[in-house]
Amino acid sequence: MVDWFVPGYKAGGPIQSCVNFVFAMKDDYSVYVLTTDTDHGESNPYEGIESGRWTNRLHPDIQVFYSPKATLSARGLKAQIDAVQPDYVYLNHLFSPLFVVYPLWLKFRGRLKGEIVLCPRGALYDSALSVKRWKKTPFLHLFRWMGMPRRILFHATNQREKEAVLQHFPGSNVLIADNLPNTRQLPFAGLPKQPGILKCIFIARIVPIKNLLFLLTAMEKAKDVRLELTVIGPVEDKGYWDECSRKVAALPGNVSVNYLGPRRNDELPALLAQHHLFTLPTTGENFGHAIFEAFLAGRPVLISDQTPWLGLAALGSGWDLPLDDPERFTRALEEAARWDQPAFDAWARGAWEHAARFIKNPELHDQYLKLFA
Repeated sequence: MVDWFVPGYKAGGPIQSCVNFVFAMKDDYSVYVLTTDTDHGESNPYEGIESGRWTNRLHPDIQVFYSPKATLSARGLKAQIDAVQPDYVYLNHLFSPLFVVYPLWLKFRGRLKGEIVLCPRGALYDSALSVKRWKKTPFLHLFRWMGMPRRILFHATNQREKEAVLQHFPGSNVLIADNLPNTRQLPFAGLPKQPGILKCIFIARIVPIKNLLFLLTAMEKAKDVRLELTVIGPVEDKGYWDECSRKVAALPGNVSVNYLGPRRNDELPALLAQHHLFTLPTTGENFGHAIFEAFLAGRPVLISDQTPWLGLAALGSGWDLPLDDPERFTRALEEAARWDQPAFDAWARGAWEHAARFIKNPELHDQYLKLFA
C-alpha cells in the first residue's frame, strides 16, 4: 500500500523504492499494489490509466489497483484488501491517513488478518519530524498507545533508521534491509570537461529539507571558477522557492542557475549525463534514489553526511560533508571545477563503479525474503 506509484514521480524517492521492490519480489511472491490514480500534488488522474480495477499493465506478474482519488475512501480500500486477502501488508512512510494509519487501525481492531511490515522511509529522522511536528507528534503518541510497535515488523533500510525506530518505539521488532536500487546500469559514458567550468545538477523536491538554498549560498562564495547549476524538481514549498529565487537573482556573474521543473524518472539518466557533478546538501535522506541514479550514470556527487552514502572521497566517487561547515562545500565545488579531463574521468568512473558494486550485492534480495517469512 502506497499513496503514489508509477507513472507518478512527483513524490520522489518513495515511488522508486516501491517500484524497485515490486520488481524484485515478483518472482517470489504474488504482488499486489494498492495506490491512487493521481500524482503527488496533482488533481487530475494519470493519463492512460484505468482506475478502479486491478490491472497487470505494468508487468504480467504485478497487479496494481489505482483507486480514484476523487472518491478515495477507507471503505473502498478495505474492500480491495478483503479481495486480495494478503498474507503480508507492506506499508510505506508513516503518516499517510489512509495508506498507513487506516490499515494499522484495522490491525488493531482485528479486522486485518495479514502480517504488517512497515517501512518508515526516513519519516522518523529528526529532520523529517521537524516538519509539521504539531501534526506528527500526536500520531506517534497514538501509535504507542495502541501498542502497534509490538504487533508489526518494522523494515529499516539502514542502521541509522533502526536506531530512529527504537528511539521512538523501544522494544520494537526491526529488521534491516537496504533499499532496493535501480539495477539498470548503462555502459560508462564520459563528458567533456574544461578546467574552470563545472556543470552541476540538483534533483529533488523544492522543500527546505533538500537544502537548495544552502547549495546556492555555497556556490555564491566560489572564486575564480564558473559554476552552472540545473535544478530539477517540483516546487512544494512556494515560500522556500521564493527565497531561493531571490538568492539566484543576487548570484555573482560566475554562477548561473536554470530551473527545469519536475521531470519523469526515465528522463533523469540523460539529464545526469549532461552534467559533471550531482549536488544535494540534504538535511536527511533515507536512501537518496537521485544520488544513486547519479552513481549509475557515472557522475560523482557532492552531498551532506546525512545519507547512507558515506566515505565517498576514499572511493573516488564524491564528497559527503557536514552541514555545519559550509565552506567545505564551496571548496569541493572549486576543486571539481578545476578538474581537467583525466581527473574528471577518474572521479566519474569511480562513481560508476560504486553503483556497479552495490547492485551486484547478493545479500540485498535475501534481506527482503527475511522480511516476509
